[in-house]
Amino acid sequence: MFSVIIPAKNEERYLPACIESIKRQAGGFCIEIIVVNNGSADKTKELAESLCAIVIDEPRHGVGQARKTGTEAAHGEFIVHMDADSRLPEDYFLNATKIFEQEPYLICLGGQMVFYDAPWWLDVLRFVSCRPLYYYARLVSGGRVGPLGNNMVFRKSDYQKTAGFDAGLKFGEDSDICRKLSALGKVKIDFGLKYFASSRRYHWNQKPVTQFRNFLAVCRGLPVKNDLPSTQD
Repeated sequence: MFSVIIPAKNEERYLPACIESIKRQAGGFCIEIIVVNNGSADKTKELAESLCAIVIDEPRHGVGQARKTGTEAAHGEFIVHMDADSRLPEDYFLNATKIFEQEPYLICLGGQMVFYDAPWWLDVLRFVSCRPLYYYARLVSGGRVGPLGNNMVFRKSDYQKTAGFDAGLKFGEDSDICRKLSALGKVKIDFGLKYFASSRRYHWNQKPVTQFRNFLAVCRGLPVKNDLPSTQD
């Protein structure tokens, strides 16, 4: 069984496509979709309920808190973390399962991000930078980070052996849980396992320089700034 955790705050524009991509998964898996409503003022909650997702209201703001709340409520063997603007190809669960079966020491898995709405220059930048940045993160972290919060898979039984997501982190909660899980085995990104994401977090109004500094910092430990601009319009 897969439990998919989606933190969401004012995500009525993106959430339906995210949930539909989960429902279209091949393989006949039992799937639990949990949307953690993190203080939405729009129709995020109503849309999630109409699409038969489990909705948990979490008034304590922050993605670390939302991921922690959703993971603790999940019942699946495998926990999948996504963002509301992420989408999965139809064979994602099948491929992820095969990778875990082939690598018995694998603890946490992520895939390669592909934009579905980026201008051409940003798509080129992503293509040429994703592998170097991944290998940089692996090098400076001693192989303890890699998968991102918008695309991360681990077993709940392994998660329960850790202290869990840091509820106080609004950035870098993914690297933090990777570090905790890495004490149990291998964490990695498989570049053959692709997923789709929006490019909205990488535009200039999202302060990319600060985000890049945060990325460099979380590879070593904690973010330099634990409060970034909202992606909401």
